[in-house]
Amino acid sequence: MQVQAHFSGIRQAVTRQLEGAAQCVRVLACRFTDNKLFEALLSCQRRGVAVSLIISDCDVNRQSSIAWERLSALGGRIFRLPDGPDVVEDFDRSFCLIDNASVISGDFKWTRLQDAATQVSILIQCDEEIVAYFERRFARLTGEPWQASERSGGEPDPLAASILEHGAGLSQYQDPELEELRLRARMMEARVLAVDTEIADMHRQIHLFDHQQERAIGDLTRRFLDLKRRYLHAMYRETQEDLQRQQAQAADDVYRQYQEAQADRSLEAEPEQLDPQQQRELKQLYRKLAMRCHPDRVRDEDKAHANVFFQQLQLLFQNSDLDSLKKLKTRIEAGLGVKDDLVSADQFQYLRQHLKDLQQTLVQRNQQLASVCQSASWQELSSKPDWSKWFEQQAERLKAALQHYMTELNQLSQELRA
Repeated sequence: MQVQAHFSGIRQAVTRQLEGAAQCVRVLACRFTDNKLFEALLSCQRRGVAVSLIISDCDVNRQSSIAWERLSALGGRIFRLPDGPDVVEDFDRSFCLIDNASVISGDFKWTRLQDAATQVSILIQCDEEIVAYFERRFARLTGEPWQASERSGGEPDPLAASILEHGAGLSQYQDPELEELRLRARMMEARVLAVDTEIADMHRQIHLFDHQQERAIGDLTRRFLDLKRRYLHAMYRETQEDLQRQQAQAADDVYRQYQEAQADRSLEAEPEQLDPQQQRELKQLYRKLAMRCHPDRVRDEDKAHANVFFQQLQLLFQNSDLDSLKKLKTRIEAGLGVKDDLVSADQFQYLRQHLKDLQQTLVQRNQQLASVCQSASWQELSSKPDWSKWFEQQAERLKAALQHYMTELNQLSQELRA
């Protein structure tokens, strides 16, 4: 699950995840200066959740206002690692493990120095293989032995068990460095996909908003734009001023563009109305199918089919068509094969290049996401939590504006006749 919001919103999301912890919480953060997040960790420890924290032994942490001994006094563990190049790579990828079942990662930092208005994101993953990867990293940094976590049903995690048996003839885990590269690529793919899903969902909401707005006030808007341009043309005929002519032409352009948009929208399928639970299911299913049918994720012989499936997936998601998406799932699973993780003879070279490509893609996707967030359409709908109420308010304003221009136009007509 991808969460994209301002810093304060992300902090709340992380806090909610901590509040749901039942067994243990392990955090790696280079700079940790956020008192509210530290209080959330203290709250975990007080209710019996074992908290372990890795921070850098640097001036920022030593001189912060956080009383680290409060966590130690409650039984929590704090590991201070040297603030040197050996740990920079790990610290650049902060994370939080919760109950050996989920991991929070992303570009969120555990510091109050972030601008509250800055858009940041976190990725919450429950994939057992990825969780095990972060467990190993945490154990490696603390110098503690790593053991396989017990999963639901009391069965050990199969990946963890295999790694513990490393050297016993399990060829797929013969090279830990290769395995780490592969998992890092999987995590980066998940981050890219999460941002892609967020962008697609924002476009879906814009699409839904446009259709609901058209249904609620489309006719009023068209009548208002038509009457406004007629009034401005009447003003130009009376004054013959160049400014009035420009305003009348601009009003013509706006009216024409609105008419064209209305015509295009009438050809589109009406988006389905979903409740919050159905919307969550829609997003989860979209994310799963996008990973499965993305043209870059399938075998070469399946790329043509994957492109068709992917286009259908985008259209069904935009229209919030959950039922059709479920049917598409069956077709995708029956018709596509997943490309092997290791597809090159030189696996190290392939994975390193793949990671670089994914990092560049992630930068591009985040730029696209920021562009959508700043767009006029998104700014308009995201500032209106109650769309129906806003449409009602707009309808009243349009009716008042229609009455105003009608009165002015009638007055101009009377003056011209006189």
